[in-house]
Order: sequence, then C-alpha cells, then structure tokens
Amino acid sequence: MRKTKENLRTNASLVFIILISMIAGALAQTVMVEINDLEPEEIEYAGFKLNNRGEVSINVVSGHLRGKSSYLATAWILNAENRDVVWELTDSNSKWMSRKLRNYKDAVELPAGSYEVYFSVFPGYYYNSSGWSGLKNWIMGSSDRDDDDSYEEYSLKVLGDGTSVNKSSIRRNREAIQQKALISIFASRDDLYKKQGFKVKRDTELMVYALGEARDDGSFDYGWIINTDTRERVWQMDYLNTDEAGGAKKNRMYKRSISFPKGSYALYYVSDDSHSPLEWNASPPYDPEFWGVSIYGEDSRAASAVELFDYEEAEMKNLIVDFSRLGDDEFRSEGFTLTRDMDVRIYAVGEGRHGEMFDYAWITKGNSRERVWEMDYHETEHAGGASKNRLYDGVVRLKKGSYVANFVTDDSHSYRDWNSAQPFDPEHWGMTIMSVEQGFNSKRDVQSFTEDEDKNVLARIARVGDDKKMRKSFKLDKDGSVRVYAVGEGRGGHMYDFAWIEERRTGRVVWEMTYRMTEHAGGSKKNRLFDGQVFLKSGEYEAVFETDDSHSFQRWNAAAPHDPRDWGVTVYKATSQ
Repeated sequence: MRKTKENLRTNASLVFIILISMIAGALAQTVMVEINDLEPEEIEYAGFKLNNRGEVSINVVSGHLRGKSSYLATAWILNAENRDVVWELTDSNSKWMSRKLRNYKDAVELPAGSYEVYFSVFPGYYYNSSGWSGLKNWIMGSSDRDDDDSYEEYSLKVLGDGTSVNKSSIRRNREAIQQKALISIFASRDDLYKKQGFKVKRDTELMVYALGEARDDGSFDYGWIINTDTRERVWQMDYLNTDEAGGAKKNRMYKRSISFPKGSYALYYVSDDSHSPLEWNASPPYDPEFWGVSIYGEDSRAASAVELFDYEEAEMKNLIVDFSRLGDDEFRSEGFTLTRDMDVRIYAVGEGRHGEMFDYAWITKGNSRERVWEMDYHETEHAGGASKNRLYDGVVRLKKGSYVANFVTDDSHSYRDWNSAQPFDPEHWGMTIMSVEQGFNSKRDVQSFTEDEDKNVLARIARVGDDKKMRKSFKLDKDGSVRVYAVGEGRGGHMYDFAWIEERRTGRVVWEMTYRMTEHAGGSKKNRLFDGQVFLKSGEYEAVFETDDSHSFQRWNAAAPHDPRDWGVTVYKATSQ
C-alpha cells in the first residue's frame, strides 16, 4: 500500500512537471509571423527561423463555404532550403466563428532551420446566379452594412520559440538557391518561350525540379529537354509524369533525378497567356517563385561536368521544304525526291482544338497518295500563346523515293492575323522539313518532284470549287482494275460533291461514289473519302466530278478534309497496265 501511495505521488509530480513545462513552453512562444489584410486573388509570404527543434503553433482565420470542401484561403509552410512543404492548412482542429468565418488551429514540430510561410486568397469559381462577383461580395460583406465577420478578419499567425525573417532575407535566400542550379529557366511572366543549351561532359545524375501548369487534356506551362544532335526528347514535363504542386489542381510539379549520358542538350520552357507569377488566375503552387525548371547536381562533381552554351534553334539548315508565315485560307504543296533513305526533322506549327486540327501538315508518297505522316493533334504539344496553337517537332525516317509535303490553313487565326494569343514562334506558322543526316548534300540527296509527272495517273480532277461539273477522259487497253481516289461532300446518306465514271461512247455510268462506300475524310464529318479498286473492261471512259454551291476547295464552310487539294477524283493505272 505504501508503494502504491508513493507511486501515485511520483506520477502526480511528473504530470505537474509536464504541465508546467507545457505552460512555460506556450508562454515562451512569440509571434514570429503575422499576415492579414489580403485582397482576393492575392498571395503574401513571410519567414521565421528556429535555432532549436521545437513546436510551432499556427492560427488561421478564414472564410469557408458551408457544405463545400474548399477553403476560401490557403496557407502552408516551406522548408526554405529544400523547398519541401512541412505544414499546410486542413480542416482538422477547426471550428466555426460565425456564419462566414472559421478558425483553424494547428501545431507542428520542426527542426532547427529557416522557413517560409504563405497565405493566399483564391476562392473557387462556383457556378451560381451571381458568379464570381457575388462570391466576392459574400466574402467581403455587403457594402451597406458593417458585418462583424467581414473579410478584413482573415489572418494568419505563426508562434514559436524563434525569430522573424524579413522579406529581403527570404528573397536573398531564394536567389542563392536558384543560382546553385546548373541549368535553369524561371518563368516569371506569361507568354514565355526560352531555351538554354548545355553540354554534359561525362555521364551525370542531375535533379530536375520543375513547376508548371497541366491538366489531363494538355500542358500549358511546361518544360522539356532534347538531345541537340538527334532531336530526341530525353525528358518532358506533362500531366501524367508530374505530381500535384499545391493550390489549384492544374499546378504540377516534377522533382526527380535523371541520368544524362555524355552529350549536347537543350532545355526549353514555355508558358501560355495566363496563370504565372505575374498574375495567378487560380490558387498558386506551394513554391511559386520556382515556376519554371531548375536543374541541380546530385553531387559536388556535377558542376564540372556541365557547361552552358547559347543554343540557336537548329539553325533551320539542310532545308528540304519551307512553308512558313502562312496566312488564312492558304494551301501549300511541294514535291521532293530523296535519293537515299533519310532521317528528316519536321517542325510544324498550326491550329488545333479538342483533338482536331484546322491548320496542319501532312506528307504523302508521290506516286500513290498514301499518307506517310500527318500532324495528328494527339502527337502535338502546346506551341505557346492560345491553347489551340499546336506544335510538332520530331524526327521521321523517310525511305528513298518521291513525296509531297502539304499544309492547309482555314479562314482564321494565322500569321499576322491572330484571333487569339499568337504562338511563341509565329514566323514558322506552317511546316519546315530539314535533313538531320551527317554529310547532307542538297544537290545530291534531294531532287524536285512534280505530281504531274506521275505516270500512273490516268485522269485527275482536283481542287474543284463550287458549282462545277468537270470531266477527264482516259483509256484502258485491256480489262483490269484501276484505283479510284475521290474526296467529296456527303451527309445523311446522300452525296453533294461526288464522282462517277461513265463510258465515253454511251454515257453509261459504270461506277459512282455513293455515301455508303465512303469513309470520313477528316475535318468536318461531311467530308467523305473513297479509296479503292474498281474493275473496268478495256475501252474509253470519262471521270466526272460535280459540286454543289458550297463547301469546296478553299471555299470551306466547315473544317477542311485532311487532303483538301484532292477535292475531286483521281484515277490511277492498275499495276498490270
């Protein structure tokens, strides 16, 4: 019994000592950070330093819509050295102060070091009758009365056994970290397009830290790295390989180590026309001043392995085809013959949206109309400016032979006549094809090619306009199949611009382009394509193509087909002919 009483007294003493220590610790805490008086769509920051490991208390007063799992303000704390988030605002330990305001109280134990505190007010854009302005009025209180729970009460306090750090010191520390990067592009504004060349003298591990904007339907502020010798993309920032960066869901972060073999590289970063440190249009990321890409060495030897150089955009040399500065309603086509197999770089800038291209390029075989490459929306990326500006930049292997390069534009948004923000490289709106082969010789490796020289063509009616009925005669010396390639207009089971073949002597129709034998020709659903074999007896024939009063070559009233120049019909000789 005596031991039990002694144990009770001992335990009571321990509890008393702990309580006294906790009270003393609480009393020792001072206000290290205090932020208030924020306006909507504003972010503010401050800093503090702990000389010893200790507990930090956070008190936030903010608005919160009842029934919504969304804060009207966000707050977080970063480790000032490694940029990791050590605390962020959550609903835990919070309670309502009034019908508008909620009080959040939390604590976190942190090691000695320097920290940055952020407080931002970027309310969600809810769809309601009064829109954003109504929500803003709700936050700030009605102008005709003085609410005691008004917007001016939003505040953040951080308490602990440490000292405040002023903004100039915070900025100097950030700049020092940024300057440690071996390669970097910091995107401080909208409509940015920057590149930086760098050589890696030996195989090296580098840490890539990138912040940008992306959704599952596309990337808008992002970076990539190419091998300047091969044009291969060795890294690219996109939605799938990034993590949430805090704030708005579209804020994305990449922070991983990458192995770089010895070689020459170029880092790129582009931003669109909104949402950047210049002016956020949604809640900013946790580390807003590092928006862009910064690359650091994984060890002390990395700095001696990396050398920067001014990289110019592949000098656009070894040109094979150059369609650039294209305007509205343009169609460009050029044939060329490669005397040997060759790797070519295709650089094409055009317009596309929701999976469909409107200003775009394609390449066909010169003697068959077979498409060997096309500017497919899903293989393009954002080209800067408006999200509909699209870029393809890659290397394609072309076999020895003849080809035809094509580019078509619609009636809006083109060079010097933009209806939205222009791309970062407006001068190259169109397509450029260049050889990337060592020892390329333009006179020896490339020859001109004209489609009219195609000996397999029996009859061609192409680029047909409105209200036309055009005929072309051809002759077969013996029975056999011909290939018919026809592009026209049809809808609801009926054809409006279409082809047929008739006997020249009798006028009897021996083949006709019906809706059910066609397939979608790209662009508008009414664009229809027939590409198939037709058996004909020996004799003389006429290919005929007829159009109605709308939607024809360069008079499109909807998206053009993928092969607009062949709006009409072409009859090719059978192989045995």
